[in-house]
Amino acid sequence: MKTNITMLIPTLNEESNLPHALESCRFADEVFVLDSGSKDATGEVAANFGAHFHLHAWEGYARQKNWGLDNLPIRTDWVFILDADEMITPALRNELLAIASGACPTTCAGFYVNRYFVWEGKDIRHCGYYPSWNMRFFRHGKARYEERDVHEHMIVDGPVGYLEGEMRHEDRRGRNYLWEKHLKYAELEAREMFKIVTGTETAGLKPSFFGNALERRRAVKERIWPYLPGRWLLRFFYMYLLKSGFLDGAAGLDMCLFMTRYEREISKKFRLLTTCGDK
Repeated sequence: MKTNITMLIPTLNEESNLPHALESCRFADEVFVLDSGSKDATGEVAANFGAHFHLHAWEGYARQKNWGLDNLPIRTDWVFILDADEMITPALRNELLAIASGACPTTCAGFYVNRYFVWEGKDIRHCGYYPSWNMRFFRHGKARYEERDVHEHMIVDGPVGYLEGEMRHEDRRGRNYLWEKHLKYAELEAREMFKIVTGTETAGLKPSFFGNALERRRAVKERIWPYLPGRWLLRFFYMYLLKSGFLDGAAGLDMCLFMTRYEREISKKFRLLTTCGDK
């Protein structure tokens, strides 16, 4: 082991995104691509980069990654979970190497990493999607994902820190694919919202209006958001005006409209669940 870092990348039909992700993490000692049944050339791409390719049937976003953490032969002290449509920037790479090598001593068990989205070819720095903090870099055995169907967060056993370097998020599979993916997210989000209002949600990230940014966001999402009327319109107002999405120009407007449409789909599916039940 040279860098003391293992990368874990979950995949499903990621042949267009995966080369960029793998190129950005060549520095890692080992890279595990955890695939859930790709029908494209994802496996060939992983092999070309020398990554370890493991096939495991899809269990859900949180359970799939937890399975990888529990079952893959990870030998390093530090792990980074990277989505296939993300890239490690050079500044972030340098921070990771300094921490894992001990050159930058730390007592933290995990680190939040910021990422910026690329939408219609433009870096998004507003719209409520920047900053976007994610727990991704952690000591092996010290973190697991909460049991949640979508937009799950990682629970860390120990103190946490925040890194300055960023990830770049860019999905290259096209707008139609992106919308189909969000339709699936909408179904899962509606089910999570239904669990909240019926009191059947599982334990996970603790919602708190007085906690960190993620805990505050979860508190709003669980204790206020499901009960508001016209959530799609409120989301557009929040993203485009309150979070200055207009400063991202045409791409910012397009992203806000796209996510507004997504919010309407969540509301439609949530109304169906409250009418017919979760069957």
